Amino acid sequence: MENFILKYFSSDKDKVVIKNIVAAFVIKGGALLISFFSLPAYIRYFDNNEVLGVWYTILSVLTWILAFDFGIGNGLRNKLVGALVRNDKTEVKQNVSSAYFVIGGIVLLVTSLGSIVSPYINWNSVFNISETLVSPATMLFMVTCVFFTIMLQFFLRLISFVLYALQKSALNNLMALITSVTQLMFVLLFPYVNTETNIKVLSVVYLLCVNVPLFIATIIIFATKLKGCYPSFKFLNKSAAKSILQLGGVFFWNQIMYMLITGTNSILITKFIGPGSVVDYQIYYRLFLVSGMLFMLALTPMWSAITKAFEEKDGAWINKYFKLLNRLVMMVILCEFLIVPFLQILVNIWLGENTISINYINAMIFALFGSVFIYVSVLSTFACGMGKMKLQAIFFTIGVGVKFILIYIGFTLYNNWIIIVLSDIIILLPYCLFQLIAFKKQFSVL
Repeated sequence: MENFILKYFSSDKDKVVIKNIVAAFVIKGGALLISFFSLPAYIRYFDNNEVLGVWYTILSVLTWILAFDFGIGNGLRNKLVGALVRNDKTEVKQNVSSAYFVIGGIVLLVTSLGSIVSPYINWNSVFNISETLVSPATMLFMVTCVFFTIMLQFFLRLISFVLYALQKSALNNLMALITSVTQLMFVLLFPYVNTETNIKVLSVVYLLCVNVPLFIATIIIFATKLKGCYPSFKFLNKSAAKSILQLGGVFFWNQIMYMLITGTNSILITKFIGPGSVVDYQIYYRLFLVSGMLFMLALTPMWSAITKAFEEKDGAWINKYFKLLNRLVMMVILCEFLIVPFLQILVNIWLGENTISINYINAMIFALFGSVFIYVSVLSTFACGMGKMKLQAIFFTIGVGVKFILIYIGFTLYNNWIIIVLSDIIILLPYCLFQLIAFKKQFSVL
C-alpha cells in the first residue's frame, strides 16, 4: 500500500491535488450532506409541497443566468493557470481586469433589462402555481429577489474561478459550506408565519447567504495572494479579453447545451406534470446524485491541475490520473445500485412523516442516471482541463434536440416524469462511449 501511494502521489502536483481533495471531502462534503438533510427542513418551512416545488423551480430557472457568462469564468480559469505557470504578473493583471470588466458590463445590462421586463410577466402562470396559494405580488417579490441574488453572484463568483486557477479549491468549498449552514440554520430556526411571509423572508436571506461569502473572499484574495492584481482599468486589455472570450465561448456553448439536457428537468416536470412532482424528483435526485456530487469533490481540483500538467506537457501525469479515476468510477457506480434495495428504509429515516413510497423501477433508472452523471463529469473534467471540447460540443448539441423529441414521444406513451430522466440517460451514454475512445487515442501519443 505504501509503494502504491508513493507511485501515484509523489510529485508536487500530486500533493496539491490530494491536499485539495481531502479539504473538499471534509468541507464541501459537509456542505453536501447539509444540503441533503435540508429537504425535510424546507418541507416544514413551507408547509406546502407545491410552493416548495415552485421555490426549487425558480432557483433552477434563475440559476440558468449564471451560465450566461459566455464562458468567461472558465476561460479566465484556464488562461490564469498558464499565466501563473509562466509567472507573468502583467498577464495575470490583464486577464483578471478584462474578465471582471466584461462580466460587470453583462451584469449591468441584464439587471437593467430584467428590472424593466419582470413586473409585466405573470409569474404565477409561468411557474404553474395558483394565485390562491401565492399572490402575484409575492411571486414578483420572490422572483425579483432571487434574480438580484443571481446577478450579484454572477459578478462576485469570478473569485471562484480565480481560486481554482490558484489551486485553492478548498476555499471555494469553505464558502459552499458557509452558505449551506447559514441557510439551513435560518430554515430550522425561523418559525412558520404564513406562506407569503416565509417566501419573502427566505428570498432576502438567500441573497445574503449566497453573496456575502463571495464578497469577503474577493477582498481577501486580492489583498493577499494576488496583491496588486485587483481589477483595474489600467490593465483592461482588448487582446486578453478576446482570448478569454474565444476560449470561454466553447465552454459557454457546451455549458448551455449540458444545462438544456440536465438542468431543465425541474422546469419540464413543473410544466408537464405540476410543481408537486418536482419534490418527488428532488428526493430521488438527492439520494442518487449525492454519491456523484461527493465523487465530483475529487474532480474539483483536478481541472486546473490537468491544465497545469498540459501546459507543462506532462502527459504521463494526465494519463495516470485518467486511469485511476476510471477505476474509482466503477466502484462508485456499484454503490449507486447497491443502495436501491435499502431505499425505502433510507427515505423513511430521512423524511420521517413526510416519506414517500419508493417506486423501484424509478430507483433503478435513477441509479443508472447517477452513474452516467458521474462518468460524464470525469470525462468533462479532462476535456475542459486540456481544452479538448469539440466532441463534447457535437454530442451535447445533438442531444438537446434529441431530448425534446424523446420527451414528446415518451409523454404520448407514458405520462410520468421519469420519462425526462430516461431521456437524459439515452442522450449521455453515447457521449461517454465516444469520448472514452477519443481520450484513449489522445493519451497514447501524449
